[in-house]
Amino acid sequence: MHNHQDNTSDRVVVSDAIVFNRSSRTIYVTKPQLTPEDTVAFKFANVLERSGIDYTVVAGYVAILFGRARRSDDIDFILEVIDGSRFVELCKEAHRGGFSLMQGDIDSEDSVRNIYRSYLAQGYSVRFMYGDVILPNIEVKLAGIDIYRYAVANSIRAVVNGEHVLKISPLELQIAYKLYLNSDKDVGDAIFLYTLFREVLSKEDLYRWCRTLRIDCKILEG
Repeated sequence: MHNHQDNTSDRVVVSDAIVFNRSSRTIYVTKPQLTPEDTVAFKFANVLERSGIDYTVVAGYVAILFGRARRSDDIDFILEVIDGSRFVELCKEAHRGGFSLMQGDIDSEDSVRNIYRSYLAQGYSVRFMYGDVILPNIEVKLAGIDIYRYAVANSIRAVVNGEHVLKISPLELQIAYKLYLNSDKDVGDAIFLYTLFREVLSKEDLYRWCRTLRIDCKILEG
């Protein structure tokens, strides 16, 4: 399951089902059964890979990916900033991959360009639906602000069951941002991720993000 190039000394066993490799910044996950969120996320990540578009996954699904027992209505992807023409090409690839657009007609280039201008270019999100699965769906935003750009540029890899690869936000930023959002669900996600990965987190990065977002990290220690 593990990449043969990984140095064994760099591996940290996080749990029975999770191994973190420090040098390759890769988290290996073994899941006996994929969640509905997993299935849709992996399919959309494949679309982005085929389109040559860099991305990272953020928000609630990250905790679900690593075993938190809850559901999510959407899976949040942050994409590198792309122009309208690349969004058209992305939509063509997404359509081939079984996705449709929830705000317009994925088959119509005029509709797709209008969605780009009205939503993505204005900092809003667009949603893709896989097949006839309304929930969970894929929510896409462009990395138009610094924190999103950092998340895309510094993403880490999650490899699930040796075959599915997903880029996710750095865990330190993810945890701090969840605390910043401050709902019970978000704080629960932050505590779950911190408790699970505390041995491999960069405390320096975590505290830096807590300072940047002006939040108190002490709640993580219970």
